[in-house]
Amino acid sequence: MPTKKKKKKIKKSSTSKKQRRGLKNFDIGFIKNPYSEAAKVKDWKELEKFVSTHAAALGPAGVAYASVKFVMDNYNELKISYECPDAVLDLIDATNKTKGGAVKIYNQYKMHGTGPLDNFILETQYACPRIVKTFQEHMTKFKEFMGLKRNKKKVPQFREY
Repeated sequence: MPTKKKKKKIKKSSTSKKQRRGLKNFDIGFIKNPYSEAAKVKDWKELEKFVSTHAAALGPAGVAYASVKFVMDNYNELKISYECPDAVLDLIDATNKTKGGAVKIYNQYKMHGTGPLDNFILETQYACPRIVKTFQEHMTKFKEFMGLKRNKKKVPQFREY
């Protein structure tokens, strides 16, 4: 007597639906993407139109507060890098010449309060971080801003012998 094979049920993954959910929420309130519209703003009149359409609840004081908050959150990149490029280049040069790099300069400043980092702080009012790793990240951002960041090495994934 022949037996019937049972058919296997294939479950569809619901991850693709979950990924689309965020895009639906984004399209509900906006006709155009506000970030792409913000990138197109060129002058103050266009900025005024943009704020009136996309951030109508913000008045002049709100816009000023948001811009100052943004500058303070990104102080190293916006204030120090633009206003004191010579001091930044001197610090980068000192880290490149010092054996041990940014870690040695940071430790020298923490131990003795002298060195290239001390000069940099006097020139730029840079707030020295508590942790060496944060200082290294700041140095990377300074190098990236000046266009001196090292490129990553391209490592071949498969070698042929």
